[in-house]
Amino acid sequence: MELLSIKEHSRFDNDTIEKKIKPRNLDFSRNENDVKFLKLNSNYETSYFIGVDWLIESEVAIKVEPKIDDLDYLKMFMECFNHEEISKDLNRIYKIHFNKKAVQLNSNKFEITPLLIIHFLNTINRIVKRGLKKDYIRVENNLQSKIKGKIVFNRSLRLNNFKGRKDRNFCSYQEYSIDCIENQILKKALNFVDSYLKKHFKHEQKLLNSLNYCLSAFSGISEIVEISRIKKFKINPLFKEYREALSLAKMIFQRFSYSINEVNKNSENSVPPFHIDMSLLFELFVFSKLRSKYGKVILYQSKGKYGYTDFLKTDEKIIIDAKYKPKYNEEYGIEDIRQLSGYSRDKGILKKLQIEDENTVIDCIIVYPDNSSETDFNGRGLKDCEIKQFVKFFKCGLKLPLKQ
Repeated sequence: MELLSIKEHSRFDNDTIEKKIKPRNLDFSRNENDVKFLKLNSNYETSYFIGVDWLIESEVAIKVEPKIDDLDYLKMFMECFNHEEISKDLNRIYKIHFNKKAVQLNSNKFEITPLLIIHFLNTINRIVKRGLKKDYIRVENNLQSKIKGKIVFNRSLRLNNFKGRKDRNFCSYQEYSIDCIENQILKKALNFVDSYLKKHFKHEQKLLNSLNYCLSAFSGISEIVEISRIKKFKINPLFKEYREALSLAKMIFQRFSYSINEVNKNSENSVPPFHIDMSLLFELFVFSKLRSKYGKVILYQSKGKYGYTDFLKTDEKIIIDAKYKPKYNEEYGIEDIRQLSGYSRDKGILKKLQIEDENTVIDCIIVYPDNSSETDFNGRGLKDCEIKQFVKFFKCGLKLPLKQ
């Protein structure tokens, strides 16, 4: 197998294009769910997605890495769980294709298992806070001096009548209980997570506390559900959070080949095709940092007449936009300036900021990744660095977590 490696938002070198790509007539388009590892142009450029995928299954794969060296995207992902309204959007950030053959990598630089587990735990936390789902389950029991549901005559005769226990009846009946199939599947997945975290993340106390909180809520649930039943189980679309949690549970089972014995093995060198939208992850990471610093005055994805702004800061009447572009260290993007200028003149946005005078010039701020910066919005102010070519335009560098 040949692996083509490149960073996001980069171009393959001419030698790779001429000797490895063009002769094979490789197809770089990835249209499923509008995901494209590479832009559809003649320059062979990657987009803002990282991940791995097959170009020719079993023969040629592509690996796209973050453009920022040693970027810890897992910590960015975990940061988003600090706010429930942000965590609800995390299923839009990544997609894993377990139905495709795994790609063998020469390093474990891509860690997708923790990403799955962190997402799963967060979803279970939300479910536990709202209360576990109940459903009618079939119960069979040998009752004394009473009948419930219907008598199972063959078993009642064998267990009771033939042994002189005429005061007993073996009955089958329905009971409204939390010990339903959905909760049994989630409990089984939690035990997989428990084994994994204690092996690989035993010092991450925040994750372990979250796990223990979930396990205590599921203490009354059995996990005797068979793997064959899990594979055939159809998820009820009516329960949104359960739908999300059960989908994640199935992915966890698939990741470990439905065997808890596989949990303790380091399987990150063999990963199914997947992608992560780094631009969206950065946007939600910025949202989390802004909310932690400024609270409810930060609005996300406010709709105007023209489009949706990334963020509004209502107390200071500021438009904030997240751009996953390190180039803002040295220059600006004129298209970004034009985009924010349009928002600042949008009558719907002005109304949300309670600005009555349409001649008002609004502060516009672009937040971008800058690991030379010391700020996570707790240090310097949002408007400390002016883009001097424009009126009331500012940029603010945000430090991203790096792997130690």
